[in-house]
Amino acid sequence: MIIKNLTKSFDKKLVFDNFSIEIPEKKLTIIEGKSGCGKTTLLRIISGLDLNFKGEIIKKSNKISYVFQEPRLFGAITVKQNLEIINNGTNLSIEEILSIVELEKEQNAYPNELSGGMKMRLSLARALYYNGDIFIMDEPFSALDNDMKSRIIPKVLNLLKGKTIIIVTHDVLEIEKYADNIIKL
Repeated sequence: MIIKNLTKSFDKKLVFDNFSIEIPEKKLTIIEGKSGCGKTTLLRIISGLDLNFKGEIIKKSNKISYVFQEPRLFGAITVKQNLEIINNGTNLSIEEILSIVELEKEQNAYPNELSGGMKMRLSLARALYYNGDIFIMDEPFSALDNDMKSRIIPKVLNLLKGKTIIIVTHDVLEIEKYADNIIKL
């Protein structure tokens, strides 16, 4: 993926000024930087959620799985139904995906019955179930305790081998050993 001459501002605040970078295909790239430096904005531009910029984004696919900073779930339906409404792009079943994120016992629960970490794992499960060619994840593990991270991160990243993965994190140490590329904004 190539980002060429990206210029983006909010009102009078310039976030990117002729920014260019290449993100390797089928590799894990970590984007790190201070709060407010444009990490989430860059993800939104790459994914096509923000079209108000100048420059060019060249990518091989627009099939994107996105895990937002905050869970975006349908509250009126169960955990399992939150996956059933997604176009399944994987050969794994809902039960297998829920097992990877350790939510198989909560499949009949509603999102308001889940903890913050469980909601993030459900958001991750939805992205995995959709199975995009590009995985964009904005602080996907921040709501998880260290024990849960140590179990889930390897399983998720193993499942995503061969995909283009872009993860924004403030805690690079939690996934640094898996990274092929680290971009500091």
